[in-house]
Amino acid sequence: MSKPHSLFRLTQKLYGVPHLIEKRSFESISSYLDSRNTSMMILPPLVDPEPAEEPDDLDDINGVGVIEISGPLTYKSSGWESLCGGCSYESILEQAEDYIEEGATCIVLIVDSGGGEAYGMMETADTLRKMCDDAEIPLIAYVDGCSASAAYGLSCAADAVIANPYAEVGSVGVLIQLMDQSKYLEKEGIKPVFVSAGNEKIPYAEDMSFRPEFIKDLQYKVDSLYQAFATHVSNYTGMSVEDVKATQAKVYLAEDAKKIGFINEIMTRSEFVSYVANLQKDS
Repeated sequence: MSKPHSLFRLTQKLYGVPHLIEKRSFESISSYLDSRNTSMMILPPLVDPEPAEEPDDLDDINGVGVIEISGPLTYKSSGWESLCGGCSYESILEQAEDYIEEGATCIVLIVDSGGGEAYGMMETADTLRKMCDDAEIPLIAYVDGCSASAAYGLSCAADAVIANPYAEVGSVGVLIQLMDQSKYLEKEGIKPVFVSAGNEKIPYAEDMSFRPEFIKDLQYKVDSLYQAFATHVSNYTGMSVEDVKATQAKVYLAEDAKKIGFINEIMTRSEFVSYVANLQKDS
């Protein structure tokens, strides 16, 4: 179990840094931590297999390595992700490497995440895709719930992105949340005093609100990361950067996500299992 100081460090890391995460997921993590601290390839046609041969689950299919991408996503493994039901980019690559070394002939990402930490996501997606390309095996993503923001950044690197009919996909945007405590401090009669060197060292004005120059710098960094994220999605989906940005970080239902080019196909879970089984037969 994570120690109190680990959760405190995580809370500090949550605010003021860029995240590729859907807003509802961010607020859920934020609320939980606050309470704790105060207490795509061309798809072959889907062929119906013989009923007697139909597998019940992906684990029943030989050669398939399944990686679960769920909950809040972080760059490094720290132990807290299991507490919050998430996973790390490091663990994703480690699992893929293990599967490939064991002789997997297909890697499947089962995705149900609203996103997470921005740092490391695009490099992880690129590395994962290269690992599978070098091994000459397909990488397939299945959205079994939600693939938003950083989770979609990982998903779109797959040869094919397939979504459940009731899944949600998208949120290609960047989020930073700040906590302006100036009114609270004023009400409590608290006036912090900083002694520093360097004009940009302190982000606060005299009333403890954020300095306009600080907000402007953050916006510049957010815009730069947004351009990189949109370009990343464009490279893997074939959509133009302008079309990606035109989605305005909206989260789409599966049918609409397919129309704009975020996903390749829509399948139920059982249809997806059959699809992977048929893909393995043809390999």
